[in-house]
Amino acid sequence: MKQDTTRSTDRRTFLSRLAAGCAGAAASSSLAGCGTLVGETESPEGDETPEGTQRSERRGNQSPGVGIYLGNDRTLKAWENWFGRTVDYYSVALFRNSWDDYWVENWPLKIDLQSVFADRHPIITFSMFPDGAELEQVAAGEFAGKYRRLARELVDNGLADAHLRFGAEFNGNWSPGTAVSRPELFVEAWKGIVRPMRSVSGAAFTFVWAPDIWKRQLAAPKAYPGDEWVDEVGLTFYDKGDCYPYPEQCDDGCRRRHRECTWERLLEGRDANFGLNFWADFAREHDKTLVFPEYGVMAQSWSTPGGGDNPQFFRNFDSWMTENEDVVGWHNTWSWTSGPSYVGPARGHTSTEYPLFRDASAAFRRLFGNPDAGSSS
Repeated sequence: MKQDTTRSTDRRTFLSRLAAGCAGAAASSSLAGCGTLVGETESPEGDETPEGTQRSERRGNQSPGVGIYLGNDRTLKAWENWFGRTVDYYSVALFRNSWDDYWVENWPLKIDLQSVFADRHPIITFSMFPDGAELEQVAAGEFAGKYRRLARELVDNGLADAHLRFGAEFNGNWSPGTAVSRPELFVEAWKGIVRPMRSVSGAAFTFVWAPDIWKRQLAAPKAYPGDEWVDEVGLTFYDKGDCYPYPEQCDDGCRRRHRECTWERLLEGRDANFGLNFWADFAREHDKTLVFPEYGVMAQSWSTPGGGDNPQFFRNFDSWMTENEDVVGWHNTWSWTSGPSYVGPARGHTSTEYPLFRDASAAFRRLFGNPDAGSSS
């Protein structure tokens, strides 16, 4: 696929213009800066017409942006040296022990924030509420002030254009903000986050509504907040499913059949037709960009077994994105350095429990990176 070399420049240009616009506003009005609130009071809770909905640009002739979650940003430079270029997106997942974990100064980053995001679009994953709180409180607007503060901190730290993924995998009963058995409450809670965050001057966030690809315990569209409240549809999916594990005696042909079976179910859905093709059509119908903030290969020894070192998974996904280039925006592989889905250089692999996927890593780099410029290990 054709490499996208414009996104870093576009982000620098966008932030420069945004900063210049805020400076001009401060000089000509009572606004103190990008992080100040619009108006003195929050919009009434009953106002269902949010302003300034931000939408991602369609790909046009560009390949989808490529992102990475590593869980250890100290390894980012070495990972990109192996990849052969700077990634377009970098993903951070926040802890949820208390509200303090949401504030930028407490984020789980080991290197300077600005150096991480100067040339990479930020993807921020967080829970809809920390431990000890409830979804009902979010829906009632009790935490509007918390989310205004988060928005101000993002804007003030140069992350006004962040892609915000919260309530992820809400159609599964394991999600802290699960919508299972309470989709209407989830929708109100979603609005209870988007509304105050959009009220902050300078905010240009992209809000990512992020179901798991399967139906799980809820048909995710039942918890869709509405087009005016969502900017991107973002799926979680992995090379796993009920076509795995491999049987004990499984040669190359056997493995290939199991992998093909899994990919077919990822395409068409294993129940109720919830698969990649369904979600591509859903995004088109709602005029949204389809993105992939969490996906990848999966270890055979994971609690729900995957296909292991499966390079064909990335080849299949690359082909599918080409076929659906009108709707796909970006993809971010969940390559936690000590997790069951790591792809990358051997020296970045820190797990003693899960093996290094050498073939899958090579395929990922060949398809989406610049292997001629990258290091070999």
